[in-house]
Amino acid sequence: MQRRAAIAALLAGSVPNLAQWFNLYVYATFAPYFRTEFFDPADENSLVWVYAVFALTFVVRPVGSWVFGRLADARGRQLALASAVTLMSLGSLALAFAPTYAQLGAGAAVILVAVSLVQGLATGGEYAAATVLLSESGTAGRRGFFASFQSVTIIGGLVLAQAGLLILLAVSDRAAVSTWGWRVAFAVAGVAGLATLWWARGIPRTPRGRRAASGTLGVLLRDHWRPALWVFLLTAGGTICFYTYTVTVPTIVRETFVTAHGDSGEVAATALVLIALVVLMLLQPLGGALSDRIGRKPLLVAFGVGGILVSAPLLTGLATTADAVPVLAMLIGGYVVLTCYQSVNGIAKAEVFPPEIRALGVGFGYAIANSLFGGTAPMAYHASVRAGGDAMFLVYLTALVAVTLGAAIVMRGGAATALDDTPATASRG
Repeated sequence: MQRRAAIAALLAGSVPNLAQWFNLYVYATFAPYFRTEFFDPADENSLVWVYAVFALTFVVRPVGSWVFGRLADARGRQLALASAVTLMSLGSLALAFAPTYAQLGAGAAVILVAVSLVQGLATGGEYAAATVLLSESGTAGRRGFFASFQSVTIIGGLVLAQAGLLILLAVSDRAAVSTWGWRVAFAVAGVAGLATLWWARGIPRTPRGRRAASGTLGVLLRDHWRPALWVFLLTAGGTICFYTYTVTVPTIVRETFVTAHGDSGEVAATALVLIALVVLMLLQPLGGALSDRIGRKPLLVAFGVGGILVSAPLLTGLATTADAVPVLAMLIGGYVVLTCYQSVNGIAKAEVFPPEIRALGVGFGYAIANSLFGGTAPMAYHASVRAGGDAMFLVYLTALVAVTLGAAIVMRGGAATALDDTPATASRG
């Protein structure tokens, strides 16, 4: 019975979560194509500007984490998740029909910014609601496995966005994707998000049980500032690696292949990225299940060490290599390292807060770090390249991964979790 309830909660959290991230990553994936539709086509910095808007959405994520985190703690995780997905989906539909720079001038960029800010609020709320829902719903001894499905759906959103791009490139070309293909992608993502909410109505809500009154931001900062700070530090290096590896790296691969092989290279590069992202998605439950046996800490430490060692060679190698086999090997190698963080970071954060403030605590610390270091990563990389090279960005990324490594080293505990109410808990130091 307990396992059946856990599976129901897994479906209730995962499917709308997948649609949410699909909506987000349509922007990130198609940004290099629609940049000239919202910004002056003659502006050589348009790619930097379009990713600056992407970064701006992260600025409001802490507000979204506060609003939806309070809602999740007070009214239930599923309600907060459904509300966030609705907001995100409506934003995607608005972008699908938005006027362009040729039609509205600078006003097109204003619309892009406004919609992106709304979607940023939704994303900030979604992360905590889904993380806590899946972490709390797992059965004892398998919480890492269940919680890893949030990462499955996050990466699944990337897979769907890349698959959509591959289909559009295969049936048309870059010019068509830049003119109308991105609109199709936003429309599909928006409709899919609303459809998952309709589907999720038939899944029973997970029982919340008796719970104390939900905590406030003041309580979080006064009584739980240490775990909140730890969540921030743990997220810093993980989030910049995630957005660099999954948003910036695919763009690097496509541009390298286009330079070497022309239009056919763009299709081949997109296919390689899609294959690698599918592997990354499939690795997440394996990482979660492994953490149930050995604890979260060994995986997080492995990410910190691996991220420091491989990030610079990965970006440099992908920018200079246009052969399929070595590129795929480099992508998968980087994604194995990333899995050590991505598959367990959510459950590790959920374990350090009591239930009445768990969603707010997880979401707020994550959102602050994500807004500073994650969403800005694509913009920072391309700005660094425009300034003469990626060396400054690579030093910056490596330093943040070292911060995350330090946070992982000071955490204590094994596979048992605070969610199980056991004496041996996996928590921060």
